[in-house]
Formats: sequence, C-alpha cells, structure tokens
Amino acid sequence: MRRLMYVMVMLMAISLSGCGHKVEMSQIGIVAGLGIDQTENGYLMTAQVVNPSSIAGNQHDTLSVFSISGEGETLFDAYRSLNSLTAKVLYLPHLSVIVVNEDIAQSGIDPVVDFVLRNVMIRPNITLVVANHTTAREVLNVLTPSEQIPINQLNSLSNLCLTCTGREVNYNLYQVSGMVNDPSSNIVLNSVSIDSKEKSEEGDIQNVLQMEAPSQLKIDSLAAFQGDQLVGYLTSKEAQYYNLLVGTSKRYVVTTVLDDEYKLSYEVRESKVEIKPDLEKNKVMVDCSVKGVLMENGYPIDLMNPDNVSDLEAALGKQLKQNIQSLIDKTQNELASDILGVGGKVHQKNPKKWAEVSGYWEDIYPKLEFDVKVKLEITSVGDVANLQE
Repeated sequence: MRRLMYVMVMLMAISLSGCGHKVEMSQIGIVAGLGIDQTENGYLMTAQVVNPSSIAGNQHDTLSVFSISGEGETLFDAYRSLNSLTAKVLYLPHLSVIVVNEDIAQSGIDPVVDFVLRNVMIRPNITLVVANHTTAREVLNVLTPSEQIPINQLNSLSNLCLTCTGREVNYNLYQVSGMVNDPSSNIVLNSVSIDSKEKSEEGDIQNVLQMEAPSQLKIDSLAAFQGDQLVGYLTSKEAQYYNLLVGTSKRYVVTTVLDDEYKLSYEVRESKVEIKPDLEKNKVMVDCSVKGVLMENGYPIDLMNPDNVSDLEAALGKQLKQNIQSLIDKTQNELASDILGVGGKVHQKNPKKWAEVSGYWEDIYPKLEFDVKVKLEITSVGDVANLQE
C-alpha cells in the first residue's frame, strides 16, 4: 500500500511539473493486474485498474478497483482495445500479476512472455499465474475482503506460501523466459482457481461484505510445463516435494499414519538434496537429508526415549521417500517433463554428453531409473515431550 501511495504522489508531482504533455492525476489508471484469455478471434485482455479516489478514502460508495476487457487479433491489439473503454491513461509500472488461461498455457506461453518483456513500462519482476479450470477474466473480477486491490492477493499468497509452506514458486519473467527456452529444464508456475461456495456474479460486492466470502481466490497447485506448454498440474502436497528437490524452499510438512490409527506431523526446517545423474547406467541418484521438528504426535509412546524417537524418524523417513518417489514417477509418466532439472545436472557435469543427448532429452528422461535415499532427523519433539501415559 505504501508503494502504491508513493506511485500516486510521484504521478501527482509529474502532473504539476508544467510539462506540455502532462497527464493529470485524475486521468491516470494504475493497472494492478492483467488477465489474458485465448478466444476464437485472438485474445481477450482484462485489466484490473485502481480507483485512486476510493483508495484515498475520498469516495466511500465506490469500489477500490474496476476492470475493463478488450479483444484483439494479437496481444498488442487486445491491449490497445482497452484504451477505447476508459478515459484514463493506463499506467503499467505498478503491474504485479499477469494471469493466463489454460488455452494459452497449453498452446504456449512464449508469445505472452515475449509481449510483456518488450514493453518497457512493465517491470520484469512480476508474477505469471495460470488460471486453473477458469478464465483469467473471472479471476480478475473476484473481489477479495482481505485486499483493497484483489489481484495483489495472488502476489502476496505466492510469496507467503513459498516462505511458510513451500507449496508455491516465485519466478520472475526473466527466469520464466530463460527456463521455457532451456532444453535442460522445464518450468512450473503457480496456478489459481476460484473456490466458490455459491454461485455469484463477477465483481459481486457481497463477496467483501460477508464474514466468509462466497468466492475466494485459491492457490493450491502448480502448473507444470514441457517447454512453454502446459502439460499438467502438481497438487499442493506434490508442490512441497518439488520445492524440496529443486531447493527453492526450506519448510515442508510430512504426515504419516502408524498402525493404521495414529497420525504424525513433522515439519522440515533444514534440507540438503543432491541429484546425481549417471547416463552411462541410465540411473539418477537422489540423496535427501532433512532435519526438522515433530509438530504433532498421536502415537502413545515415550518421546523421552531415544529409541522411540528413532522409530518415528524411520517411519517419517519412509513416508518422505514414498512421497518423493511418487512425485518423480508423475514427472516421468503422467507429465513426461523434466521439471526437476535433471538435464541441467547432466549439462553441468558433462557438457559434451549433454550436447549428444539434448536433442532428444524428453525421450530419455521418462526412461531413467531413480534411486531415492532419505535421511530424516527429528531435532526437537516440542516443549511437551509426551502427552500420553
């Protein structure tokens, strides 16, 4: 919010500077988010625009944002069509999120990335998100009670989830562009869905006037790509183990059930993962070492006994290994995409070998044999070591 107010003050200063081509503050439309949907005729672009008067509190009977949508044969044509729908000059430097629908993601996101990076008014450190089983327009038209500017919730959730749960990713546009054009790695992006408890109209004000909003933006999966094309999704739990293997986050939750009854929860606080491909043997070694805290224990044992703690470590380690192996199997069989960056490891270790196999790496990766080894350590059982007699 402070950043937005700073931008508004700077724009006001510019408008008062006496420039012959000045733009008055009231004529500026600060674009917070863009949505891009593929249509039969090209593209439908939706802009979520900030209403400065409402943000500043000068108009209490208006929404803090409004949205406009325009269609065009090309992305730039669609963007230009937005200007005929508002008297405001669209201001893009404060853009934080771009949402694309599944049709665009499946056909290829490279044109979108190219269009955005060519626009000098758009900062490259913005978030690119895939709309999961909904349209980008519908995502931008959801009002959220927790944010005056609804689209900012996507950016905030992405950063928070990556830090606290390890279930999301945070790549800027330069990183996205590099990865979609790099044959040694494939990218994953955050995906957003609309969690609706009841049918509501787009932009319904009732969505922010109820204690529990009928419709909420939900980030609970990752969109997996082969090159620049969407090939499937990872669940929120699978996303944790993706981030564990690629080393982009440090906190993850492992749960398991002992004796078909007693549930355990363990939070990883430190992790070290090494992925070692050996193409001569058609194998990939995955060594995973984690340390963490026992957060929940329903098993009736004395946790002051080191042997009992070792038993829990073995059970949780076995579960973590199964979860990692399940994710690897999905990347090989269902997605057929090297989102774990094994090709990049080959490239780093043996560039000459990579030059030989890079042309058909997507055929090699699904046939590799993975050997996963996990070492799990419980560093703390909590303040209350044993709740059950």
